[in-house]
Amino acid sequence: MGRELKRKQAKMEGRSVRDTKIKPVEDKKMEIKKYIKLIIIIILILILLYLFIGIVITKDIKLFKNDNNTVNEVNNPANTILAKDTLRQVEEEYYVYFYDFDDTDSDIESSLTSKLSDSKIYRVNTKDSFNANYIIKNNTDSSNTLVNDIENLKIKSPTLVKVVSQSIVESYETSSKILEYLNK
Repeated sequence: MGRELKRKQAKMEGRSVRDTKIKPVEDKKMEIKKYIKLIIIIILILILLYLFIGIVITKDIKLFKNDNNTVNEVNNPANTILAKDTLRQVEEEYYVYFYDFDDTDSDIESSLTSKLSDSKIYRVNTKDSFNANYIIKNNTDSSNTLVNDIENLKIKSPTLVKVVSQSIVESYETSSKILEYLNK
């Protein structure tokens, strides 16, 4: 578009010819830099948001290595199940040991591993809130351990039960009775 055409176009639109400026190349470069900065800032905000959600909310991201591995292993032993799964295990015959994971009896643990080494042993934490419906808190209530239906199960801590064909056939409450059974 020539100079004369620009003047005519500006006159028709009611503007001055001097107001019509073509942006220099430097201004275009500045606009591109602004867009790039904006994109970088948005990406940084998204990364920070991801880290915040991962660290604070879901706790999937751990910043520091946990050196307390031995504490976690003691508090979460192998073959841990919920009380509602007591009668739902794959094996035909197995034992379920109900106790407070924070108050482990070393005599019972050693007897379980030595005397029942051929049998599968599952453990249930009696302090876990998921197991609260099956655990008796006060000693005045009576327990109901020899059941075929899990809804009727009421256990005192500690208790060792033997499960055969999805029903409890033997039950031993208190540490002394469990040790007596294991040391036969």
